Amino acid sequence: MSEKEKQDLNSLIKKSTRTVKRFKSQDIVEGKVVSIDKKYILLDVGAKSEGLLLVDEFKGQDTIKIGDKVTATVIYPENHQGNLILSTRKPRTSHGWGQLEDFYKQGEIIDVKVIDYLKGGLVVDVHGQRGFVPISHLNREHFELFNESMAKARGENNDLGGLKGSLIKVKVIEVNPEKNRLVMSEKEAMSTEEVEAKASRLAGINAGEVLEGKVSTILPYGILVDLGGVDGLVHISEIAWERVENPADYYKAGDNIKVKVIGKDEDRIALSVKELKDNPWDKVEERYPLGKTIKAKVTKVVPFGVFVELEPGLDGLIHISETVKPLETGDKVEAVVINVDSKSRKLALSVRQIEDAKIYR
Repeated sequence: MSEKEKQDLNSLIKKSTRTVKRFKSQDIVEGKVVSIDKKYILLDVGAKSEGLLLVDEFKGQDTIKIGDKVTATVIYPENHQGNLILSTRKPRTSHGWGQLEDFYKQGEIIDVKVIDYLKGGLVVDVHGQRGFVPISHLNREHFELFNESMAKARGENNDLGGLKGSLIKVKVIEVNPEKNRLVMSEKEAMSTEEVEAKASRLAGINAGEVLEGKVSTILPYGILVDLGGVDGLVHISEIAWERVENPADYYKAGDNIKVKVIGKDEDRIALSVKELKDNPWDKVEERYPLGKTIKAKVTKVVPFGVFVELEPGLDGLIHISETVKPLETGDKVEAVVINVDSKSRKLALSVRQIEDAKIYR
């Protein structure tokens, strides 16, 4: 390559390479609106990814549209998805932060208004400053309400069962003006009596116990059970021996339920319903001995074969080498048991051996 060609190539690279801007909290940025949905506005500000603005910030103003230029303040330089979190609202004064720092140092309980939500918790307004209450720091009632509302309602109209717009009592647990970070806890604002009552109840619960409770909340990943002042979680995998797709198919809020405590870590209690029921793998060799012929329905197709359900919670595998034709979910098959092991929870079946036996009769 000639010297002139090298120079031309370097010039082209410089022209085509976009300088990626980096921002820090409280920087003022200007960007162009590139996308608008029902909750967020995306701004191209020259960073490696777009900035996020809440649509709510423009309520009562002229309609904003794609292509408009907007000036905003950086609240967080980067969220978990790499986006800048922006706001068009005026940055708060140092006096406001000083008051929040006093609340933190003195451990004062304050009232804040719930104005929005994220997947991880509540966005609140405290003396004109936005703060965050993580879901793990909500009290028991609001924790259940948040989870139940998020599971039922998806979209911008979710008012969190009336929680949005209400006042809640919190303590400031983290305040950092430089990073524009304000975190609060509703749990920390609980009265001494509430804390002592909860601690006493927790101390009286031990692994291995069988308890009676009431279903308080249905979640996508399990159910919360009220054990008399404290909640325990029955994970979706502990509801039944069979595969559970939706906990709401098994229980509803208010149902009485008997559970076994299978774990306890500080204030977290792990529960199980299936541990109180017969394990379908117990004595499986007696019910399905080698050579036994069964009829079952295909429940899952995988690259190496298919699974069939012999009874709730007990599946057998027909390896692809033991089939005679392609099988689909819902197909009914006749197969013979060729291997069974309750310890490793494996039960192998064959369709091919039955078909072969028919040929050589």
